[in-house]
Amino acid sequence: MDRISSESSEESLTPQEAYLHRVRGLVESVSVMLTDDEKRNVHHLIDHSEPAEGLMTLAWIIVEGRKRVPAATIAAIRELTAGLVDPADLPADLDAHAEG
Repeated sequence: MDRISSESSEESLTPQEAYLHRVRGLVESVSVMLTDDEKRNVHHLIDHSEPAEGLMTLAWIIVEGRKRVPAATIAAIRELTAGLVDPADLPADLDAHAEG
């Protein structure tokens, strides 16, 4: 029953809500490697209608903090910021921080 109700609720999301759900899920997936200040900075942007800017900030946090993240995380950052953030504004060496 939970699976059915979960699917129903996901299907009823607007495209914007679904996008925000994916953005928040991505941030949550790497939250263990973020400091409290880093989390606050990223969530502040997301919560104030700037989710793509929040992901761009996350990308810079990854690079400047020399963090290693799954390659899927970097791919998701690129996908979720496409058309919203100039790719030139993302760190040039972001891909170098992918593991696996």
